[in-house]
Amino acid sequence: MSQKKTLIVDDSTVTRLMIRKIILDKYPDWEILEASSADDAKSLLTDHQDIDFFTLDQNMPGNLSGLDLAEDLKKNYKNTKVILITANIQDAIKNRAKLIGIDFVEKPVTAEKIISHLD
Repeated sequence: MSQKKTLIVDDSTVTRLMIRKIILDKYPDWEILEASSADDAKSLLTDHQDIDFFTLDQNMPGNLSGLDLAEDLKKNYKNTKVILITANIQDAIKNRAKLIGIDFVEKPVTAEKIISHLD
């Protein structure tokens, strides 16, 4: 498989490391970028527009939630896979993710929960 570029957005360093490991175990040639907030992710995207896959946390510090960022991303990355990986499992969050057109994954992060979204 060709090299792809992923952006992992989560305020938890441990979660970012876990997601990174899961992705690189399956696709060792993928490039991984990381951001600790939606605001940081938006700044990072000014220099990296060619993202193939996004993982987003819902609750992060800053002005934007994961779903707010997802709405912005879907405007500019219409065909790019976006998944919300969160411990916030309220129906309102799940429903908004579905309306935006992104996948919802409940924490804790495991390879089984993530791998199916990479293919």
